[in-house]
Amino acid sequence: MTDLRGKPPGGPGGLDDAALLSVLARYVGTARAQGILLRARTELRGRPATDSQLIARLVEGVRSFVGELESRKAFAELTRAASPKTVEAIEIDVKIEADIARARLAARDICMALGTSALILQKLATVVSELARNQVLYAGGGKLVIRPCSSGRRCMHVVGSDKGGGIKNLPEIMSGKYKSRSGLGLGILGTKRLSDKFEIETGPSGTRIEVEVNY
Repeated sequence: MTDLRGKPPGGPGGLDDAALLSVLARYVGTARAQGILLRARTELRGRPATDSQLIARLVEGVRSFVGELESRKAFAELTRAASPKTVEAIEIDVKIEADIARARLAARDICMALGTSALILQKLATVVSELARNQVLYAGGGKLVIRPCSSGRRCMHVVGSDKGGGIKNLPEIMSGKYKSRSGLGLGILGTKRLSDKFEIETGPSGTRIEVEVNY
């Protein structure tokens, strides 16, 4: 059984459980805080998990008991407890519609940790939602990676990749001329319009979209 007074063997990162419990307890009480932390540690045990992944699991647990605003505050406090100046990448496996919401929440949480404006938060959340939705609807799933840009630049970097059959009529889609009853292409074009950098590679073996949103 995990000892909640210290870091369990094999736990992700170097986060101190006492500090995490102190934050969680302020939002959900001590008993619930212990349950949330134990469940998160157990779910991530044996995996090459990061601090950000542990925090994401903890925030999911907090959301079960409090509203969105309190959850965001808890995320910001947990992130500061982990590393006041570092926000790590979050990887999300996208398979079903529920994962679209998970991706959107992850984008919002990263923006809050970095202190971006509400406008940037909404832009990034929309970009991530559109990429995830396309993966679910047209590629049978995929993966998203969300992280701050490197080299100290004030921007968010998102990579969406899948192993679907590729995107046909891409030139028409990017020009805005392609019409589809299913909505195919609208998400890609909307993502480009919201992005400060947009690159796409697609073919029979899959699609990779790289996006940056400045803040």
